[in-house]
Amino acid sequence: MKYKIFTAAFVLLCLIPSAGMLFLPPTQAAANERLSPKPTLKNEDGSWNTAVLDQVTDYIADHFALRQEMVTANAALQTTLLATSPAEDVIYGSDGWLYYAETLDDYQNHATLTEEQARQVAQTVADMQAYCEARGARFVFTIAPNKNSLYPEHMPSRYLQSDSPGNYELVAKYLQEYGVHYADLFTFFSEQDEVLYLQTDSHWTNRGAALAHDFLMQTLGLPYTPFGEASYTTENTHRGDLYEMLYPKGTELEAQQQYEIDFSYVTPPRTAEDILIQTTSEHAQNGRLILCRDSFGNALHPFLAADFREAVITRQMPYPLTQVQAGDTVIVEIVERNIENLLKYPPDLGNSQGTESVE
Repeated sequence: MKYKIFTAAFVLLCLIPSAGMLFLPPTQAAANERLSPKPTLKNEDGSWNTAVLDQVTDYIADHFALRQEMVTANAALQTTLLATSPAEDVIYGSDGWLYYAETLDDYQNHATLTEEQARQVAQTVADMQAYCEARGARFVFTIAPNKNSLYPEHMPSRYLQSDSPGNYELVAKYLQEYGVHYADLFTFFSEQDEVLYLQTDSHWTNRGAALAHDFLMQTLGLPYTPFGEASYTTENTHRGDLYEMLYPKGTELEAQQQYEIDFSYVTPPRTAEDILIQTTSEHAQNGRLILCRDSFGNALHPFLAADFREAVITRQMPYPLTQVQAGDTVIVEIVERNIENLLKYPPDLGNSQGTESVE
């Protein structure tokens, strides 16, 4: 009898993940996770989908009931006992530090750009600068360092670093050669005594964003609010993107700095990840800002918004530089791991000089 009970209990447990899909809410993606979409019998062109069975398998694997709870429990077990991450996008470092796996090539100096491609990236930025300046706008370009480029001491020792130049080093020399107005955040951050990136997130802290704001405004030579000297409070309010990817049902929060910043949204964004955000600041001394940014702009843009009467903050790629007008300030920010995107999505500069050289 006890064997029948054990067998029945085992079968019941095995059925919970699949049967639970009928009764429990759909599994939601955690952080940057991409879940498989629902399979379809026909393709958009009306033909039969021959890959439907593979898609069903992928869909069930991503959406079975209690998936996030099981993923969290497995991650807690592996990080505690083996000090390793079961999530392919997350590297488990020492002292609770997490790193984004997509930064490994940069960290190990495995350049994914050729010398000629690095030159093309710098030429593209130089063309953007020439285009904006020809329209009477100020321009500055900056690259946000990957976390492990600034704080490598918590990376697992198994990841060896090459002496060869990586993408950033290849591109940086050409930025200088082509006279790009470049704000060097690598050097600036490396000179700071405090840790300015989050332990469980791939991005800088609000304090890091505040100091980056000050440095960018100094580089532009514009009047600004010195947020680096401003007071702030610190509260455990931040749920790290890497932590959420590793422990989707985890509840730990990381300390984050809170500043009082004087600006208003034209339309309140749904999230800081919105493609387009527009702001106004009544007491700002500068005119209009166009900030072309990636996820590092989530924390950065409020500080910049406070110093411009109008700000257009966009994640659109290619960059919408045709919007640039005389008197504008244009800041292009891209994170180190995404430098290649400047080749994949070159901006539309119309008939401006330099477009052909990008192609």
